[in-house]
Amino acid sequence: MFNFIRRYQLSNLKIKLLLLYLLNISDISLTIILVNTGLIIEANPLMANIITNSIATFFIKVLLPAVLFIYLYIRLKTATVKMIKLTNYCLIGLLGFYLIINVLHLVWFLMLPFFV
Repeated sequence: MFNFIRRYQLSNLKIKLLLLYLLNISDISLTIILVNTGLIIEANPLMANIITNSIATFFIKVLLPAVLFIYLYIRLKTATVKMIKLTNYCLIGLLGFYLIINVLHLVWFLMLPFFV
């Protein structure tokens, strides 16, 4: 596991981008489920207004990240080693951030029966 995190080969970065995308999708899915219960509010003020509009939510949290990640992957194919390493560090940080958010969502989801 530690080797996977440290490695910055293009194939590993592709997997990290895919994992980040999946964590992003699970984040918005769990957020919508939790907000629809009425017991949880969206903590991110930028997303609070957007999640009320299905089309905007789909565009910002599903379509836009997919396009950006594909573009980033294509650009990484010709990037310098220094930029690839920097990208790997950024991906590791983002993966950690989204992992924490998803774990919090799961904890709140599991706690729902105690508040209903």
